[in-house]
Amino acid sequence: MIPKGKLIMIRNTDAVNAENKKQTDGHFFLHQIFQLLCSQKDVPIELISTASDHKEQIEKKYSEELLAAGYHNFNFLYLDQEKNQDEKLSSRLIGAKVVIFTDEQPELCEVLRDSSILKLLYRKYLLEEDFTVAGINVGAMCISGIFMKDSGVNDGLGFINTCIIDTRFDHKTRFKNLIKNVILNNEYFGLGLSENTALIIEEGTKVLCKGSGSVMLVNARNVKKINAREFDKGNTMFVKNLKGHILVDGCMLNLTNGEVINTGYKASVSN
Repeated sequence: MIPKGKLIMIRNTDAVNAENKKQTDGHFFLHQIFQLLCSQKDVPIELISTASDHKEQIEKKYSEELLAAGYHNFNFLYLDQEKNQDEKLSSRLIGAKVVIFTDEQPELCEVLRDSSILKLLYRKYLLEEDFTVAGINVGAMCISGIFMKDSGVNDGLGFINTCIIDTRFDHKTRFKNLIKNVILNNEYFGLGLSENTALIIEEGTKVLCKGSGSVMLVNARNVKKINAREFDKGNTMFVKNLKGHILVDGCMLNLTNGEVINTGYKASVSN
């Protein structure tokens, strides 16, 4: 079934100093991308987080960005490990047109997995036009069927099951880890996002790259299966038929076959 909804995976700046130029660029980029959440600015938006200990910080950060993008009808929804609030929270999410998984906690996958909330959101994603699921940093990594950790992979939320998203990607420290996990799960493409970059996915397969950074695409579908124990030995390995591409702003990707297209689809971002 072709999903009617849209997915947006966002990697914002990693800078923590508010005076840092990268942080300033990150704010500008985030409210630019937020303008693509929905064409109507009065739709209900729910931001989902497990970081209830940092409510004030989270709400200040994202309220500023959403207001700058022209949205006013948004609320914050905090999950806990008990999973005893599904019915109450589901009633809020039924009317939402945009759901955003924030970037604070990787526990989001554990809390939502197999919950009635996730089933509701997935059904809305499949059946509702103009419904958007967005994830920021760690929240974006959770959207896929596989969630990449430093020690390997775990089950994600399963909105899309053709790619592994890495929003902590770095050519020096995470490149090998992304390649390893894609080779071991070679039915998935690997997508490593650099700072201030986003991927917009429509119809489950059509991907558009936006932002000032880049995305590393790793394709191991033609690589012979390798035993995980071979990687654990730490030896240098020879791998044949591994493919890679670098995507930049405006590039399109087909997640059915990994084909990269440089022109065609356009999405406008207003300053």
